[in-house]
Amino acid sequence: MSSYLVIARKWRPSLFEEIVGQGHVTRTLRNAISSGRVAHAYLFSGPRGVGKTTAARILAKGLNCAKGPTPVPCNECSSCKGIAAGSSVDVFEIDGASNNSVDNVRELTESVRYVPTQGKYKVYIIDEIHMLSTAAFNALLKTLEEPPPHAVFIFATTEVHKIPLTILSRCQRFDFKRIPFRELQGHLKKIVEEEGVSYEEKAVFQLAREADGSLRDGQSLLEQVLAYSGGDLKESDVSGALGLMDRSVLYDLLTAVIRKDPATALNIVEKIYDFGYDLKRGCSELLEHIRDLTVLKSTGEKSLLDLPESEIACLSVLAEAVELPRLHMFFSIISRGYEEVVKGASPRFSFEMSLLKAAEFDDLRPVEELISRIEGLRQKIEVSGGANMARTEAPRAAGLAGTGGKPPERPTFVRKAEAQAPAPASPPRASEATAVYAAPPVSQGCSDFISYIRSRSAEMAEPFAAATLRLDGDCLDVSAPGRAGGKILANKGAIEAALVDFYKRPVRIRLNGSGSAEKKKEDPAVADARRILGARVIEDRENRRRTDV
Repeated sequence: MSSYLVIARKWRPSLFEEIVGQGHVTRTLRNAISSGRVAHAYLFSGPRGVGKTTAARILAKGLNCAKGPTPVPCNECSSCKGIAAGSSVDVFEIDGASNNSVDNVRELTESVRYVPTQGKYKVYIIDEIHMLSTAAFNALLKTLEEPPPHAVFIFATTEVHKIPLTILSRCQRFDFKRIPFRELQGHLKKIVEEEGVSYEEKAVFQLAREADGSLRDGQSLLEQVLAYSGGDLKESDVSGALGLMDRSVLYDLLTAVIRKDPATALNIVEKIYDFGYDLKRGCSELLEHIRDLTVLKSTGEKSLLDLPESEIACLSVLAEAVELPRLHMFFSIISRGYEEVVKGASPRFSFEMSLLKAAEFDDLRPVEELISRIEGLRQKIEVSGGANMARTEAPRAAGLAGTGGKPPERPTFVRKAEAQAPAPASPPRASEATAVYAAPPVSQGCSDFISYIRSRSAEMAEPFAAATLRLDGDCLDVSAPGRAGGKILANKGAIEAALVDFYKRPVRIRLNGSGSAEKKKEDPAVADARRILGARVIEDRENRRRTDV
């Protein structure tokens, strides 16, 4: 019969100081024993494999040790050895999953009345207590309310929310936490060194990652890998024994996305799929990889990453090749892709489409930078607009001076509103010194104004070819189709300046005919962008939607 002990049992802590990552619990229990403040009922809750049952056994040893009660049991007396072997007559370990009926609890409460045989306390350790039935919990209440002085109950559970509040209120509760990655990695390294096993740092790192905060899981995985490798601990052995994907694949995949190389990204996904690796887990690990890269890019603090130095060096190189906003968008895109991978009918296709979307995403610019660029464009437009007007006025003034101040003949346009009206008279001539038009009477027609504005800028006058004009006091009513109206609005400031020069008084434009762009309530942001950038509205989908309704 083999006497071999697996690593998880061989390296089980026998003292409070040996429990990894639960200092807040062990310190309280040691002080309670030292000061004599031992409660009659304790509840240990937390994830699997983090030391709940082990702490319960060490507490039982400390209470019944021949040198105790003591926070440091000797592990040499018959009581300590019996508790470690599970043969003590005063310490009862009960599985709540298989002894969950009310009859089992009644038997327990009957035995509580009898004094201990060897030690000072009778200790009842009930594991997975949340599995008890409602009737069993009710049968336990009275004993927990008024226990005999020699009885101590220690309950352990991974699902504390399933325990009735009436039980919780009668216990001192201790929440065990996941073991921090660094402590877990260090303890596994200590085990392989004590066992005389040659190892690679990356292999221990992989085991600690797969353990996910559970020391017992890490020890069991270590046992499995050592059996697979025959005694050595290498990264390739860990991947082979546990069916893990090589982490270099993650770096290659993220590098392809950053470099906007979708072909390489798809080839990597095909290799992952052919290997048989779970795409859900692969997508999850890629998200974690992007998170690590984002943290390093944002803070530059390597201590925030639970990674070996070789991987941190690779991340530092990647961080130089990508901007932070783009990493944020990567995480958002892959996160949505992860949901589709989990719920979709074709996980591979969902994963591939997410990678393609991320790879084709362009760099983002801060809002402040865009505002600064728009302001720069606005200033340039204002400066260039003034210069263009000056260049237009100078030749025109010179031409008028050379012809005695008489403006050149211009074609007369007859609008719909003026079809039955007599042809308007030409505007009065200005003096040669000013080379500008004198103010025409209010009844003056609008055709000469179009000729006048054409002399200043043919481009500015072009949309008036499809418009109908009517002067109404200090307003020039313009009816124009949508595109022509948009162009008139885009040049509204320059046109109104020409109206002032022509009529010698303030005159503003009012668009009010069919297709008038002014009647549509325009978004202020769109108006600013159109004004600053000289853009025009091609299609107003929001207005069209409202019209259809």
